[in-house]
Parts: sequence; C-alpha cells; structure tokens
Amino acid sequence: MTTREPLVTATELNAHLRKLFGQDMLGLTSDMVTEMEYGMVLTTMEVGEKQLRPGRIISGPTVFAACDAALFYACLSVYGLDMMMLTSDMQIRFLRPAKGTRLHARGRILSVGSKLITGQVVAFTDDESKPVAVAQGSCVPPKKPVES
Repeated sequence: MTTREPLVTATELNAHLRKLFGQDMLGLTSDMVTEMEYGMVLTTMEVGEKQLRPGRIISGPTVFAACDAALFYACLSVYGLDMMMLTSDMQIRFLRPAKGTRLHARGRILSVGSKLITGQVVAFTDDESKPVAVAQGSCVPPKKPVES
C-alpha cells in the first residue's frame, strides 16, 4: 500500500494562515498545525485567559473552533490549499471539562466525495486517550473549473 503525501504541508498551511490572518485568528493561532499527513492533521492551540471559564476550563466555543479548524485543515490535506472550502455541518459531543491552557485536535478524513468531504475530530488537552470532545462534520469543496 502506498502512502499519499498531503496536498499541503503543515509549514505551507501555517505560512498561508499567517499571511491571511496574522498571528491571531480570533483566538486560533496561525501556527497551530503541528502535524499534517494525507487525510490527517494535528493542531495545537495555546489558550488565552479570555478563552477560559471559571476553574480554568477551556470554553466550549473555543473547543468547537479548534475542532472546526482541524476538520477544515484535514480537508485541505486531501484537496489542496483552497481556502474556499466551507464547513457544511459539524456535530460535537463534549465528554469532560477541558482543563489547561493547551488544546490539541486531531482531525481525520473518513470519506472524500465529489460534493462532501467527511471527517472526525478528537480534541484533548494532556492525554489523547482522554478526549475532551469528539466532533464529526463535513466540508464542501469548491467547484474546480472545467477545462475545455
């Protein structure tokens, strides 16, 4: 079995995000992509004080944003660096409080179709075997121009 290379690397994606959004994208850091394979991405997010709830628990919207970003980036790994990819839907289940100031999200592509790319994301803080949330969703790839 041959392993396919991602259509965009973590370095390329991080550089592109910095160019588009600067160092801070509404709480998501532009260097958050730490691993990229074809159909898989790992993101790491440094969580700021504004994203913490009492008890130093990472807010639900922050966890959701990290999952959405991981799904989007995983889709780019199989489609290429086209920022017109759109999230179509996402469901999230919060499993336990996300305590800490570092949040990871591992996104994996489950299915690549002509109209939808479907994937799942597992969010965790210190230990990947103890996820704080799981999400599943899909993205709509942009239509590629038809060559005549």
